[in-house]
Order: sequence, then C-alpha cells, then structure tokens
Amino acid sequence: MTFTLELYLQSEVEDVLPMTARTAEEVDTAIDRIIAAAATFNHNPTAYVVEGPKWNDMPGHGLKFDINPDAKVAALAYFGPDFDGPSVTLSEPAPEGAPTLYRDIDSATPFPTNSAITLDQLRAAVHEFHQRGGARPECVNWQPADSW
Repeated sequence: MTFTLELYLQSEVEDVLPMTARTAEEVDTAIDRIIAAAATFNHNPTAYVVEGPKWNDMPGHGLKFDINPDAKVAALAYFGPDFDGPSVTLSEPAPEGAPTLYRDIDSATPFPTNSAITLDQLRAAVHEFHQRGGARPECVNWQPADSW
C-alpha cells in the first residue's frame, strides 16, 4: 500500500500547510524544505500518515521534531497506538556539544540532551514512518517521554 504523508510547517519564511508526500522523492523534498526553514520555526514541524491510525477522526499517531542544521542534528517525538505514551529519540552516547533542541518551541520545553540524532537519521526515520503507515520508526532508538 502507498501511504500519504502530511507534514506541517509554520515558520517565518514558509507557511505551507500541509506539505503532502506520497513518494520517497516528495518526502525528501519536504524534509529539505523543513531543514531550510529550521532557523525560523514558529512551531515544531509535525507529520502524520493520512491512512494511519485515527482517534476520533484525528490522527492517532504523529512525529514532531526540531532541527539545528548548523550542528547537523535533530530530535524526534512520537506518539502512536502501539505504546503506552509518547517517546523521544535516544542517542547514546549523546553527541558532544549538541545544541538545545526543543520538544515544544512555543514554551521552550527542551528535548532531553540525549535525544539529538543526525540529520541522516532524521531523514531515515521520517521515510520509515511514511513507509510503515505511521508506525514508530525502528531505525532510531527511543526513550519514554513525559509529554508529546
């Protein structure tokens, strides 16, 4: 089955809601646009699969992320039906000197310091999330989170 990925981005330079991706090339294009706008995020970019799990007609799964393209790192948060609560990426050991990444940009709530992953890992995780219909990517490690 082919899945449709919707990515939401609100930034000072681009406000395209949503970006729709059905192919690997379209996913890459959307990720590139999000990385290019990273310094001007107003809210965390989010993604969900249109055909994925639902809860009361709303997406019952999702990815949320923050990116620092200068440091070449990102962090992901996930929620979905197969887990008791939200989770965030886990990088052990944590990258040295990784900048603070925010789980919630609005409230300046940071990801744990050991959540930073490479941009290549981010790209692989978003592709896997798309290909698996909204399931939590297995190409990165995860740790429990106290909130989405």
